[in-house]
Amino acid sequence: MKRKLLGFMLIGLMAFSLAACTSQDKPKGDDAGKKTETSQTENKQENSEEDAQDSLPELPQVPQMGTIMSDDASGNQISIEVKGATEKDTQEIVLNVDENTPVVDAQTGMKVERSQLTKGTEVFAWVSNAFTASMPPQTTAYVILLNVKDGVLPTYLEVDSVEKGENETIFSDKPGAKWSVDNNLVPISLKDGKETTFDNIQKDSKCLVWPSNEQGKDGSIKVDKLLVLN
Repeated sequence: MKRKLLGFMLIGLMAFSLAACTSQDKPKGDDAGKKTETSQTENKQENSEEDAQDSLPELPQVPQMGTIMSDDASGNQISIEVKGATEKDTQEIVLNVDENTPVVDAQTGMKVERSQLTKGTEVFAWVSNAFTASMPPQTTAYVILLNVKDGVLPTYLEVDSVEKGENETIFSDKPGAKWSVDNNLVPISLKDGKETTFDNIQKDSKCLVWPSNEQGKDGSIKVDKLLVLN
């Protein structure tokens, strides 16, 4: 998404430059021809930028951090206050959840009871990139994380494919990123907190992965811990 926003900013700057050029007096003779040729080249570059941005994959989920506003977070909606750069930018966002929405301790990877989602609790949620136009805006929460600190932030992913190797297993998520898991690492199931196997992770499986600082083969991201959510 950052790349997409950056692309839009670049396109905006190019459009501003073109507008500034056309607002000046039109040149005459050879200069006019050169200016027209330059303008056509710039237009082609702008169209190329737009096509490139349209081809970028849209992340199906985005991170959202905030503080729970309600005393009772046991229902199907959890309101959180999202701090902005200023008080004016602070807003309320409603997270739509159900009884199957996982709540996980980011440090231990253990399941957390919904009763711990009390007013004033800071949460980190992976949510749908689709928000309603209503006020406050609403979105669907895929997983809610507590105790996010010390740079430990697991990533939510939906598995698109699994490639088993001799020493590691590569999971591809739906946006196309690859995650490398050492075959000696034991996945944990959120349902019962017990160890599971890679055979139980298939297409459409939902997982939390704790990324490593190391990079695997073919640009994959190495994983330190793997939690199977469903």
